Amino acid sequence: MDLYSALVGAMFIISTALRYPVIMALLMLVAWSFIAVGLFVSEYTARNRDIGKLRAGCRTARAHMRMQEFDKACDSLRASGSNDLLKQFINELSGFIGADHGDFITEAEKLLQEYELKITKELEKLRLVVKWGPMLGLMGTLIPLGPALMGLTAGNIQQLAENLVVAFSTTVLGLFSGGIAYALLIVKKRWYTQDLSDMEYIVEVLSSRNAKKETDT
Repeated sequence: MDLYSALVGAMFIISTALRYPVIMALLMLVAWSFIAVGLFVSEYTARNRDIGKLRAGCRTARAHMRMQEFDKACDSLRASGSNDLLKQFINELSGFIGADHGDFITEAEKLLQEYELKITKELEKLRLVVKWGPMLGLMGTLIPLGPALMGLTAGNIQQLAENLVVAFSTTVLGLFSGGIAYALLIVKKRWYTQDLSDMEYIVEVLSSRNAKKETDT
C-alpha cells in the first residue's frame, strides 16, 4: 500500500510539474501560428503563376541553348519564374546550363531532389504543429483535473474553478494552433506540388535541347 501511494504521489507530482511547460509551449505555438499566417499571406501575394509565360521562357531558353547562347538562355529562363522558390531553383539551375548534356541532366536531377527535401522540411514544421497542438491541448486539459477534483472533495470551489479554466483554455489553444497549421499545410502542399511540377517541366524541356542534334546525326 505504501508503494502504491508513493507511485501515485510521484505521478501526481510529475504531471503537476508539467503544467507550466505545457502552457508555455501552447502559448509559443499560438504565437508561431500568427507568424505562420503572416508569412502565408506574404507568400500568397508574391505568387503570380503564369504557365504560358513559363512555357514560353523555357522554349526560348532551349532555343538559345541549342545555339550555345547560354547567357541569353539564362535571362529567358529567369524571366519565367513566378515565385521565390521557383526563381531560386532557376538561378541554381542556370549554373549548369553551359555544361555537357549528360552532366546537365545529372546536376538537374540532383537539384530537383534537393528541392524536394527542402519542401519536405518546410512542410514538416506544419505537420509537427498539427500533431503537437491538440496533443499539448489534451495534456493541458488533463493535468489540472487532478487538482480540480481535489479542490472539489475539499469543498474549495475557487480551486476547482481556476483549474477548470486552465483545462478549457489549453484545449482551445491546442485546437486553434493545430487547426491553423492544418489549413496552412493543405494549401502549401498544393503550392509546392505545383512548384515541383514546374521544376520538373523546366528540367524536361531544357534536357531535350540536344534532341534535334541527336536526331540529325
